[in-house]
Amino acid sequence: MRNSEKNNSCLYNLLYVRFNEDMGRDEFFSYNLQYPTLYNFKNTYFNVDPNLLNGLNSTLKEDVYTFKNGLAEEENEANSLASQNALPKKHYRVVSSYAVTFNKNHILSAILNLMGFPGEFGPRYNQINNYNFDLLTGNRIYLEDIFKPGVDYMKLVSDYVNYKINQDKSLYYENESIEIPDDQAFYLTDDGIVIYFELDEIAPEEFGIPKFKISFEKFSQYINPRYYCSPDNVVSTRRKNRHTRR
Repeated sequence: MRNSEKNNSCLYNLLYVRFNEDMGRDEFFSYNLQYPTLYNFKNTYFNVDPNLLNGLNSTLKEDVYTFKNGLAEEENEANSLASQNALPKKHYRVVSSYAVTFNKNHILSAILNLMGFPGEFGPRYNQINNYNFDLLTGNRIYLEDIFKPGVDYMKLVSDYVNYKINQDKSLYYENESIEIPDDQAFYLTDDGIVIYFELDEIAPEEFGIPKFKISFEKFSQYINPRYYCSPDNVVSTRRKNRHTRR
């Protein structure tokens, strides 16, 4: 791969990620909620607009508690009905976790994993929420933004996903053929774009959430260099700041 296809320098975003956890339990409902809160560090080369961070933090927290409250309402209705019909009641459990999957070049990609368990079996509800933002503009990042201008990214991604499906058709619904929409769900990692689908959308529920990673290295000729970081082009912001002060 040519070095010109990578960003000449790749900077970490200096954001502090605080871990939040909220737990509770009663007779038929319990929850363990984990979600992040993002803050600027002081005296760094770049600070994110506090309004953007506040809005993102509020959205993350709201999405977690909206999911939890929805399951709590379902538990109350289901067990009230069970009581009326002399049926056994079910215990409901809600779990959330998160990951900041890409945090460089003023780009942030984070995910929430939200899972709901009615009864003693696997999750009936299992979803990923993505949060992809340009920290310079405050705009949400879409799949189109990650590719160079003029790239037919929807065909490229569709062809790749269908190729991966055809490698092991037994994991997916019969005759499944994917056409990626422009609002396709995804998140970024250091080494690629993860395309994912909802539970039971293209594969049986028992196989979980289908994911397909498009490697930055393998598809570098199509990728906007701003999104492609590698160990040899990551710059230490602390070192950069010391050099600037001299």
